[in-house]
Amino acid sequence: MTDLLDHPAGDLDAAAPAARWRLGEGFLLRVAGQAAGVTALLRTENAVAWTRRVFEREAARDAAGARLREEFEKALAELDGADPGRVALVNLRRDVYNARRPRPATLAKAAPLLTPARAALLTEWTRAMASVDEVMAEGMDVLGADLAAARARARELLADDALRCAVLLQSEVLERSMDRYLDPARKLDKSGRQIEWTLLELLYRAALKTSPFSTLTSVGLGRFTSDAARPVPEPVSLRQRSTVRLNVAVLARLSAVILADPGLRSEIPVALAPGASTDGEITRYVRRRTTAGADPDAVVALDGVHEDLFFLPSGPALNDVVTIARQDRLTLRELSERVAAAADDRTVETADQLLGHLLRLGFLLAPDLQIDLRAHDPAAAFAEALAARSHPTLRQVAAALADAGELIARYATTPARERAVLLAAIRRLVQDAFALAGAPERLVPRTLVYEDTTITSDGMATGRAAWEDRYLPSLAALADILPAFDLSLPRRLTALGFFRARYGSGGRCEDVERFCHEFQRDFFSPYGQRAMRRRAFDDGNNYVPQENWFKLPEIAALDRAREAASLHLRGLEPEAGTPEEIRLGPDFVDAVRAHLPADRRFDQPWSMFVQLASPAGRPGEGRLVLNQAYSGLTLMFSRFAHSLDLDGAGARELFADTLRRYTPPGAVLAELRGGYETTNLNIHPAVTDYEIVCPGDVSTRPPDERIPLDDIVMVHDEHADRVRLVSRRLDREVIPLYLGFLLPMALPEVQQALMCFAPGGMAQIDLWAGTGRPIPAEGITMYPRLVLGNLVLQRRMWKLNTQVFPFKDPGHTDAEHLLRVRRWRREHGLPDRVFARVDASGRGTAPDEDAGPARPGDDRKAARKPLPVDFDSWMSIQLLEQLARGASSRIVLTECSPGLDELWLRDEHGRAHVAEFLIELYDTARGQHG
Repeated sequence: MTDLLDHPAGDLDAAAPAARWRLGEGFLLRVAGQAAGVTALLRTENAVAWTRRVFEREAARDAAGARLREEFEKALAELDGADPGRVALVNLRRDVYNARRPRPATLAKAAPLLTPARAALLTEWTRAMASVDEVMAEGMDVLGADLAAARARARELLADDALRCAVLLQSEVLERSMDRYLDPARKLDKSGRQIEWTLLELLYRAALKTSPFSTLTSVGLGRFTSDAARPVPEPVSLRQRSTVRLNVAVLARLSAVILADPGLRSEIPVALAPGASTDGEITRYVRRRTTAGADPDAVVALDGVHEDLFFLPSGPALNDVVTIARQDRLTLRELSERVAAAADDRTVETADQLLGHLLRLGFLLAPDLQIDLRAHDPAAAFAEALAARSHPTLRQVAAALADAGELIARYATTPARERAVLLAAIRRLVQDAFALAGAPERLVPRTLVYEDTTITSDGMATGRAAWEDRYLPSLAALADILPAFDLSLPRRLTALGFFRARYGSGGRCEDVERFCHEFQRDFFSPYGQRAMRRRAFDDGNNYVPQENWFKLPEIAALDRAREAASLHLRGLEPEAGTPEEIRLGPDFVDAVRAHLPADRRFDQPWSMFVQLASPAGRPGEGRLVLNQAYSGLTLMFSRFAHSLDLDGAGARELFADTLRRYTPPGAVLAELRGGYETTNLNIHPAVTDYEIVCPGDVSTRPPDERIPLDDIVMVHDEHADRVRLVSRRLDREVIPLYLGFLLPMALPEVQQALMCFAPGGMAQIDLWAGTGRPIPAEGITMYPRLVLGNLVLQRRMWKLNTQVFPFKDPGHTDAEHLLRVRRWRREHGLPDRVFARVDASGRGTAPDEDAGPARPGDDRKAARKPLPVDFDSWMSIQLLEQLARGASSRIVLTECSPGLDELWLRDEHGRAHVAEFLIELYDTARGQHG
């Protein structure tokens, strides 16, 4: 929308906030897989033009009717109250008011009472009524012809090979149905319309959204440099390069099945769970449990992982297991034999039974069957480990996985129409592997292959000075106040309060495992559940303070800062001439920042998902539009490092160097694996110098790079008032870092607790909550756009109850329904193009972009992406109605910004593409040392 660009930047003080923050070295560019212009080909423009003609004729009719009613008023005033024609004239006036054709009898009775001038006005109005009817009669023919042409163009677009590749991974059944829909000779039945809606939704998403999934969206790595002159990246090509991997959930489930089978597991080497210890009559360890995802139809199904401190009664047999397993690396059979030989009353069978229970309970682990998520190809490493065993079944399973790996290696270069055959062959091999291991076929995940696509890094270097001058002040001002909106900061502060309450100021905890267990059991779990249910504002728009069980002044300060943001907005109105926009100045930033503590504990790196809305031909100008803000420290980058480095982008080196530069003196960054070995979202190369080895983890890194959890002590630093994790061996502070794509609150319990003492954030910038404005009108509320300097914090949006949505009346034709929807859009001032989503919370305003980390159990039906809507397309209107029918309460519409005329990225053919920047901001107090 060009009105985004017609206003000068706000008067933010560029020096003050920008001095505290700097841009990271690199950025990720997320590029929509289809050119944005393809959506214009789906429009039914003749039908839309028809609705405009109807509105014009209706306007002429209503204008004539207004003049006629005025004359009728005069005529009635001139009549005697007992005149028998008065009733007919009143009825005729009512008919004109309701734009309804009068009955002949009414006309006959009223005609003698009309002067020639009034009769002429009646004739004019009657002709206007007929004119409306004439245009209305054209509707079905116009819409039918327009829809047929648009559907033919849609079939051409949907035949695109790149789109077909994504459809196949979304649903093999849908891909098999594509050709039936693409055949114009086939009649479009109910099933065909369902296929059309699903395919069109994917096409709109591929053209207008930037959420990486197969060929729908690609990513590219860029750098901010001092010697680059270009204000925006200019990649030499947007050609997609594919990276394909087997779903590691296949490996995790196979591993569980093999370890549950006494015959198959006998040759597998085993080891004690890290941190397992015996104290008198009790053996203690942290048990990790994995449960398969509950939804078999989920495209992205995450198996659940939980950890808890577990105690086993010690005894001679268990003590022998611990002693022997610590001395040597043995197979399960060898360990059974050694344990049996340690006592005269034991047999190998009873020892093996005991070890089977210990495997099931997670006391014993099988390192060779743990999935190495740091490997470029985890499946190949897993198959190699199985192939090294002598058991024929394990070797057969390894051979099936290796054969599947060979097919997967061919998948990226296989033409789109041949990929389904290849995928079916991969599925057969995986099913064979499960059958060989004795696993039921229901355990085979629906999704077997993950695909990421990247673009070249050539031409991606971008001028740092241009971004620092134009955009950094606004981004830095936002970063200054993000603590007020950070959902994770109260958890981190509360964990600090819990530690001080338990161990005292300056206290020390030597047993981190026990702390994590007690923290979760006694406090964090109920605290988190209450926090999730909390509403920030009550029905009276009064702020509801957060749970502050330890009376921490910092949490009270966050409450005051968040409340200050809403109070500030309550008094703001759009400026004259810009009713759709409210500009926030430095006074807004100061009002929020004034309540935040001045110490630097609140500063942490942030990653910003932003889009550039740029004037045509001036890509270095315009404004950024914020989609979301998450933790920095390469969290949102690293998942793509393996893929990006295929073209020599140097992603791993860049991320590792970024983290080293950020590391405070005297400390080390150590990565947490995340506990989830069942999702490809956690696959990335090692980018930290160290790794924390949690219970249940088996690290493949060199021993000097491992920091076992039992090597860490927790110490409260009274001067800094923060809890430091310190490695005994290194005698240095250890800062935990999670770089996977799961929300920290979704990690296993031990790692959740550790992340409470590490930098990390997730901001939900919901500025309209608690403002009490604007007043709803007929069930629809409009929220102006909120702009801070050169940054759009929140797009203009409309929230509406489903009761006011113009659902199709069964008695109306399609043309009449199109007219109704277009009229509804115009009456409420909705733009021609918006994004629609279901407001699942039923309160507040959720972020514009849900592109961030996943939560176990999420799938693409439950966490539905915003739907692009084009009111100039009958097919798009149908998609919107389908979304509205599935909504339980409220729908949120947001403006399409950047608009199609504000897109700056062009492919080799000159076509515009939607693009999104993922940039990072770092505290200037860190990262300056080498």
